[in-house]
Amino acid sequence: MKRLLPLVLLVAGCTATPVATAPTTTTTTTTTTETTVVTTSPRIDTPKKLPADPCRLLTAADFDSPLAGTPAPGPAIPRSCVFQEGNTGTDADMFVVVAFQGAFAKPADAVGEMLIEGHSTAISFVVKPGVMQSVYTVAVNATESYMVIVDLPKANSAQVSQIALGKAQKAFKRLVTT
Repeated sequence: MKRLLPLVLLVAGCTATPVATAPTTTTTTTTTTETTVVTTSPRIDTPKKLPADPCRLLTAADFDSPLAGTPAPGPAIPRSCVFQEGNTGTDADMFVVVAFQGAFAKPADAVGEMLIEGHSTAISFVVKPGVMQSVYTVAVNATESYMVIVDLPKANSAQVSQIALGKAQKAFKRLVTT
């Protein structure tokens, strides 16, 4: 019996039910506050700089058809360059104007807004007899912006908007970081 006592104690120890302990719990309360701020400032993710010459923002390679002549400063708009695409050399061609401006200001007649690579861009349209005009105004930095104006005879707003957006994006890629 003395020899069995250690075995009985061993078996009893193996069959004993362990004492249950309550799991520790931690309660964390997180409060998230979301604030919406309305600002009139344009969004400018990475300030850029305009070149000295607006004719340098687009090249002949940016157009689907040959240019009718050499791009030249626009007589009606200061700090601008006029590109004429087409083979007729007349008002039936598409005209693209790149114009430098001061600080970005959303035009009163803007019908939409978007971002070109993190920069505020306003979209507007002008309808003239037989010609649809689309204007994209792009913020460059705190004191500069540029416009791309596309005049296309016998076109609709979607067509000129798509062309103007493409030209505005190509012009933006030529800007240098300040």
